[in-house]
Amino acid sequence: MKKTILLFTVLLFSLLISTNVFADENVCAYYFYGDGCHFCAQTTEFLDQIEEQYPSLELHKFEVWYNQENSQTLQKYFDAYDVPEGRESRGVPALFIGENYYIGLGPIVQNLETEIQNGPTDCPTLQDINGTGDIGSKTSTESFGLETILIIIGAALVDSINPCAIAVILILLTSLIVVGRKRALTAGLAFIISIYIVYFLFGLGLFSLFQFILIPLTVIGGILRYFIGTIAIIVGILNIKDFIWYGGGGFVIEIPRSWRPRMKKLIMTATSPISAFVIGFLVSLFELPCTGGPYFFVTGYLADKFTFLGVIPILLFYNLFFIMPLIIINLVIYFGYVKIDKAQQWRTKNLRNLHLAAGIIMILLGLAIIPGILY
Repeated sequence: MKKTILLFTVLLFSLLISTNVFADENVCAYYFYGDGCHFCAQTTEFLDQIEEQYPSLELHKFEVWYNQENSQTLQKYFDAYDVPEGRESRGVPALFIGENYYIGLGPIVQNLETEIQNGPTDCPTLQDINGTGDIGSKTSTESFGLETILIIIGAALVDSINPCAIAVILILLTSLIVVGRKRALTAGLAFIISIYIVYFLFGLGLFSLFQFILIPLTVIGGILRYFIGTIAIIVGILNIKDFIWYGGGGFVIEIPRSWRPRMKKLIMTATSPISAFVIGFLVSLFELPCTGGPYFFVTGYLADKFTFLGVIPILLFYNLFFIMPLIIINLVIYFGYVKIDKAQQWRTKNLRNLHLAAGIIMILLGLAIIPGILY
């Protein structure tokens, strides 16, 4: 009798141990989807049923269309699992389980139960894929690498040397210098601050527009990179066209000629720092055809890398770089190091060279982004 009780106790203890072991050996899977995706909604509904049916399924769900960190992590999973590039191959819904992956509603529905029944699987190697051990944890600071710095400085440099902004500040200073050198300094700085604020807000708007429209493309390998790189190359080619054939084709990458008389008349109404500040808001709209190309490019790039809060200090820095030549011009004229007419002559003489420098920088950025050298 004692032996029977002892044997029964051993068997019961063994059963409890084995039950706990198997209970801990879950099937781990990572599921990526997009809000607004019809097939994702159907897949999510199916997965909800599977989770109820199989308690051992440890399913991690991540939305990628409106969450940049999750979108970037999905790209790393695509790369780590050697998923072929292309719209059909790299998309959502996507499920990664063990050593296998399934893209699309059909493959997930057809294979998931078999994967679960095959036994426990470890979670994908997050250390190798994300570099942090925590999926979706990559922050804006971690994304701010050398490539991002080079792209931001390159685009900001192109914007800062554009002839339009230089021409505008010289027109303003010409009308103010007759009133007094100090008035020209203070009104000029107020004008520049106004432009800084407008371009910063405009950058946030462009950034939000890119995220709203183009985030769904970030789950399609390479498409957004090619788009951004192409923008840079087009802007560069148009600038080089203005170096070779200034005014050719009926347009230049500057303020349209038909706008200039009205803009000049508006600028010359500025007689005080307050009026210069107000007019700066209006004049910024005239400058957008000239300065918008590099800004359009850089905000598109940033929209694929950063969150809204993360991009704010970057745009503050970018626009500080943008207005720096205007501040320098204002100061050297105030201190009398350069006469306004000499500054005008320098601008006219180097107009094409400025377009050439801008064109070369933008083309180089585009050629580096498309193959992923700077991305």
